[in-house]
Amino acid sequence: MSQFATPFIVVNLGCEMIYVIDQRLKAQHIGSDKSERVLTDVATVLLHPKLLDELFIPQPVATHVVTKQLLQDISATSIMKLDEYSMTKLWDLMTMIYKWQLSVATNQNIFDITRRHLKNVARLLPHYFPKSFIEQTLIRFQNLKQRFTDDDYKCLINTLILWFSEYHTKISVLLRLGLQKKDGTFSLPATINPKILHNLGENIYIYDSKKNPVEDFERSCSDTSEINCLLASIEKEKNISKQGILKIQLPIELGNQQSKKGTLELARDTMFENIATNFKCSTNDLSFNPNLPKSPQEDLLKMLDES
Repeated sequence: MSQFATPFIVVNLGCEMIYVIDQRLKAQHIGSDKSERVLTDVATVLLHPKLLDELFIPQPVATHVVTKQLLQDISATSIMKLDEYSMTKLWDLMTMIYKWQLSVATNQNIFDITRRHLKNVARLLPHYFPKSFIEQTLIRFQNLKQRFTDDDYKCLINTLILWFSEYHTKISVLLRLGLQKKDGTFSLPATINPKILHNLGENIYIYDSKKNPVEDFERSCSDTSEINCLLASIEKEKNISKQGILKIQLPIELGNQQSKKGTLELARDTMFENIATNFKCSTNDLSFNPNLPKSPQEDLLKMLDES
């Protein structure tokens, strides 16, 4: 099992989540100021350097429950509220679309899919979103790519395929685009529009001209996953303090702490220019030894001293 599957799963699913949220914000005619705020809040937490530091630590792949909870927590850091039904549908969309991308990709495309995800998300974000968040996330994956051997690629793709193997939901957008069959299986690459196939990781909704399936299509595929009303409400901001601190409860162990779950506190206006990393090769899988950040407790004590 690859020790670096977790950042691929979380970041790629998170980007697919942003695609869906953006699509539904536009469909529901949410004002540009609120839409930009929602997308900015979600992307800021998803791509925050402190969170990425934790995800890129060599570790067994995160479980499905842990990953879903983490992404749900990330979505909840915005002024957007998702009910349980919407989150379930959102999860179906994220997992199945990324699973489809993996199913028609070669090993070397795994990094390309992630790069396209990040660059397409950047196009959806307002101009004031810090570009360094996108750039430094890309650098992290590029550094891994440069160190990966053929065995590392094989281990990563096998881990990802195994992780997504339990998902078999039929997705309306995939069915409409001819990417998935009515029995739930995926179409062969030879039958797929080359433009879509060559740009895996793009916002797939730009290819979907039918936002709502026609009645006969609905009758034949009534159990497909389609979000007609994703956003339950846009409420007043509740999870950001006056100091501009985001708090996210992580369902993963923080760093090398072996005890309890932690709360990651993220400064909204955090800026960073470079990431110091040390690489160490091993015979089986790629090992990665980051310069670990201070613990949340140390950060909190520093904040209290400064105040």
